[in-house]
Amino acid sequence: MSTPGTASPSSANQVGDALMALHRATEHPFDMTFEDGQFIATHQLGRSGGGTVTTYRYGIRLLPETNEYRRLMRTSTRSSTGRSGSSTFNSRWITKPVNDTLTAHGWRPRRTAIGKLFRRILAMPT
Repeated sequence: MSTPGTASPSSANQVGDALMALHRATEHPFDMTFEDGQFIATHQLGRSGGGTVTTYRYGIRLLPETNEYRRLMRTSTRSSTGRSGSSTFNSRWITKPVNDTLTAHGWRPRRTAIGKLFRRILAMPT
Protein backbone atom coordinates (compact mmCIF):
# COMPACT_ATOMS: atom_id res chain seq x y z
CA MET A 1 0.00 0.00 0.00
CA SER A 2 1.43 3.36 -0.95
CA THR A 3 1.44 6.15 1.59
CA PRO A 4 1.00 9.82 0.80
CA GLY A 5 3.32 12.48 2.11
CA THR A 6 2.46 14.46 5.20
CA ALA A 7 1.02 17.25 2.99
CA SER A 8 -2.02 15.12 2.14
CA PRO A 9 -3.16 12.96 5.08
CA SER A 10 -4.73 9.60 4.32
CA SER A 11 -8.34 8.90 5.19
CA ALA A 12 -9.18 7.18 8.47
CA ASN A 13 -10.03 4.01 6.52
CA GLN A 14 -6.64 3.97 4.78
CA VAL A 15 -4.82 4.52 8.08
CA GLY A 16 -6.91 1.79 9.72
CA ASP A 17 -6.02 -0.66 6.94
CA ALA A 18 -2.32 0.21 7.32
CA LEU A 19 -2.47 -0.30 11.10
CA MET A 20 -4.24 -3.65 10.73
CA ALA A 21 -1.52 -4.73 8.25
CA LEU A 22 0.93 -4.58 11.18
CA HIS A 23 -0.87 -7.54 12.81
CA ARG A 24 1.65 -10.31 13.31
CA ALA A 25 3.91 -9.02 10.55
CA THR A 26 7.18 -10.93 10.76
CA GLU A 27 9.13 -7.87 11.91
CA HIS A 28 6.62 -6.83 14.61
CA PRO A 29 6.09 -8.75 17.88
CA PHE A 30 2.44 -7.88 18.47
CA ASP A 31 -1.18 -8.49 17.56
CA MET A 32 -3.28 -5.64 16.17
CA THR A 33 -7.03 -5.57 16.79
CA PHE A 34 -9.85 -3.05 16.61
CA GLU A 35 -11.94 -2.79 19.81
CA ASP A 36 -14.36 -0.13 21.03
CA GLY A 37 -13.29 2.41 18.40
CA GLN A 38 -9.56 1.92 19.06
CA PHE A 39 -6.74 0.13 17.31
CA ILE A 40 -4.97 -1.94 19.96
CA ALA A 41 -1.45 -3.35 19.58
CA THR A 42 -0.94 -6.09 22.19
CA HIS A 43 2.19 -7.99 23.18
CA GLN A 44 2.37 -10.64 25.92
CA LEU A 45 5.45 -11.87 27.75
CA GLY A 46 5.28 -15.18 29.56
CA ARG A 47 2.99 -18.14 29.20
CA SER A 48 -0.71 -18.12 29.93
CA GLY A 49 -0.52 -21.72 31.24
CA GLY A 50 1.28 -20.70 34.42
CA GLY A 51 3.77 -18.32 35.87
CA THR A 52 3.77 -14.60 35.26
CA VAL A 53 2.18 -12.99 32.20
CA THR A 54 2.83 -9.35 31.39
CA THR A 55 0.58 -7.74 28.80
CA TYR A 56 1.48 -4.48 27.09
CA ARG A 57 -1.32 -2.67 25.19
CA TYR A 58 -0.84 0.39 23.02
CA GLY A 59 -4.15 1.91 21.96
CA ILE A 60 -4.75 4.44 19.21
CA ARG A 61 -8.02 6.32 18.72
CA LEU A 62 -8.20 8.12 15.37
CA LEU A 63 -9.68 11.63 15.30
CA PRO A 64 -10.56 11.99 11.58
CA GLU A 65 -11.84 15.56 11.81
CA THR A 66 -8.30 16.81 12.64
CA ASN A 67 -6.12 13.97 11.31
CA GLU A 68 -4.83 13.42 14.83
CA TYR A 69 -4.76 10.42 17.13
CA ARG A 70 -4.89 9.81 20.87
CA ARG A 71 -2.58 7.34 22.57
CA LEU A 72 -3.34 5.04 25.48
CA MET A 73 -0.68 2.72 26.92
CA ARG A 74 -1.36 0.09 29.52
CA THR A 75 0.79 -2.64 31.05
CA SER A 76 -0.56 -5.34 33.34
CA THR A 77 1.16 -8.21 35.12
CA ARG A 78 -0.59 -11.36 36.31
CA SER A 79 0.99 -14.19 38.29
CA SER A 80 -0.67 -17.55 38.87
CA THR A 81 2.25 -18.99 40.85
CA GLY A 82 4.82 -17.69 43.29
CA ARG A 83 7.59 -18.15 40.71
CA SER A 84 9.56 -15.20 39.50
CA GLY A 85 11.41 -14.73 36.27
CA SER A 86 12.74 -12.04 34.06
CA SER A 87 12.23 -11.03 30.49
CA THR A 88 13.30 -8.12 28.37
CA PHE A 89 10.82 -5.91 26.59
CA ASN A 90 11.10 -2.46 25.06
CA SER A 91 7.79 -0.67 24.43
CA ARG A 92 9.29 0.95 21.31
CA TRP A 93 8.99 -2.48 19.64
CA ILE A 94 5.28 -1.67 19.50
CA THR A 95 5.01 2.12 19.57
CA LYS A 96 7.60 2.84 16.87
CA PRO A 97 6.02 0.84 14.00
CA VAL A 98 2.54 2.09 14.94
CA ASN A 99 3.65 5.74 15.21
CA ASP A 100 5.74 5.46 12.02
CA THR A 101 2.69 4.16 10.15
CA LEU A 102 0.56 7.05 11.39
CA THR A 103 3.24 9.61 10.52
CA ALA A 104 3.71 8.12 7.05
CA HIS A 105 0.00 8.68 6.44
CA GLY A 106 0.17 12.32 7.56
CA TRP A 107 -1.45 11.88 10.99
CA ARG A 108 -0.04 13.43 14.17
CA PRO A 109 -0.56 12.86 17.90
CA ARG A 110 -3.19 15.00 19.57
CA ARG A 111 -1.68 17.77 21.61
CA THR A 112 -2.53 17.75 25.30
CA ALA A 113 -3.20 20.86 27.33
CA ILE A 114 0.08 20.38 29.22
CA GLY A 115 2.00 19.97 25.97
CA LYS A 116 0.42 23.11 24.51
CA LEU A 117 1.32 25.09 27.65
CA PHE A 118 4.89 23.76 27.62
CA ARG A 119 5.33 24.73 23.95
CA ARG A 120 4.00 28.24 24.68
CA ILE A 121 6.44 28.68 27.58
CA LEU A 122 9.38 27.58 25.43
CA ALA A 123 8.32 29.90 22.60
CA MET A 124 8.10 32.98 24.86
CA PRO A 125 10.95 35.47 24.46
CA THR A 126 13.04 36.03 27.57
